[in-house]
Amino acid sequence: MNHLSNYFPLKNKVALITGAARGMALHIACALSAAGARLAILDVREREGCAVAGLLGSEQSEAKFWRLDVSDGSAVQATIAAVEAHFGRIDILVNSAGVDADLPFVQGLPLRQWERAMQLNVYGSILCSKHVLGAMERAGGGSIVNVLSLFCMSDERQDAADHALKAALRMANLNAMRYAALNIRVNSIHPGLLRPPALAAARREQGDLTQALSDTAQLRMLAGKGCAANVAAAILYLASDASRFVSGSELVIDAGYE
Repeated sequence: MNHLSNYFPLKNKVALITGAARGMALHIACALSAAGARLAILDVREREGCAVAGLLGSEQSEAKFWRLDVSDGSAVQATIAAVEAHFGRIDILVNSAGVDADLPFVQGLPLRQWERAMQLNVYGSILCSKHVLGAMERAGGGSIVNVLSLFCMSDERQDAADHALKAALRMANLNAMRYAALNIRVNSIHPGLLRPPALAAARREQGDLTQALSDTAQLRMLAGKGCAANVAAAILYLASDASRFVSGSELVIDAGYE
């Protein structure tokens, strides 16, 4: 990812990334760090989060971990204030924390599980966006990127519960016009079949992972060939000044699957 920094430098900018202790968000953190950003790593996984911050802070640029449950409004407000106090500014927010609703149909989902998924996937992103606006305004502007799902844009019914949660966050892009005067951009990305850890775990529970992925890959020629680095590159674009005229957009990364 280092070569991308020649095109999308983030030197002197501060990026706040939720859920960055593992998975796709970890790749995003690596990409932004390689481009020169200072990082605030936010996650509930303290041991892993500290390890990520330690690695990126020593090899790339400054990085610090804060433990945060994004569904806790008071904690979100306090943590974002602490990040700004530590770094002096916040320029980028990547809302990537969340969980899979797991069960395919809303009617079959236990209410407690539904509420928890809604709190993390929807309210968490809204809370982080809400409380980061003041810091971004003081910094002279910023970029908010919501990591959503390909399927919240489709008519597939296989994972209705999870798709409904992700689709709710599409409303966040309506903030783009509202905050344009503050030089704050709001965009979303919609990854396709990238084999994240959550998907792999879910497929294993449903049966043979290899066969399931093989069956899925036959749907489209390029499906399944993508990786988290492809998503990280898109985030880097949306976070950088290279996309300074892009706001309210939904970037689909699916190799033509949809």
